[in-house]
Amino acid sequence: MISKILMVLINILLVASFLPCDAHCQGWPVTKIESLPDSSFALVERGKDGKKIRHLPFKDINGAIDIEQLIYCIGTFSDETWLDSESREGARKKLEEHYYRFKVNQAKEGIEHPVNINSAGLEDLVKLPNIGPVTAVKICRFRENQGPFKQIEDIKKVEGIGPSIFTGIMHYIRVR
Repeated sequence: MISKILMVLINILLVASFLPCDAHCQGWPVTKIESLPDSSFALVERGKDGKKIRHLPFKDINGAIDIEQLIYCIGTFSDETWLDSESREGARKKLEEHYYRFKVNQAKEGIEHPVNINSAGLEDLVKLPNIGPVTAVKICRFRENQGPFKQIEDIKKVEGIGPSIFTGIMHYIRVR
């Protein structure tokens, strides 16, 4: 009995580790990803064996866009493996169109309060001047790997944030 349970757990782990989109989903469990319709993904390709490869899920099961996931998909887009370069460009355009609509609405809101760079999600990080999805993901990954920022100047340790970007965001960020 125990060996059967152990085998089931090993199979779940093996299957989960080879799902093409799992590595590019921000905290979504495999069961959620598997339950999504194809329309929730930026693009679905078919391999030579006929199997579907679903890339970059950014909509929930009801078809509503998950903004955090959309930003994450764009921020990790270069990590994705594609069968066809035309598919890659189609998926990129689709994601960027949705992101553009989000940014237009976000620009109307502006930044009301300083963003806590130790707890902010991707949606809040991309509100900062000159911080796009790629840099926002880098900030989150830096926090996960290095721990919280002790002072706002520490954000310059994140790849892509130099003195000029820091000068543009320093009045909009905090660490507590």
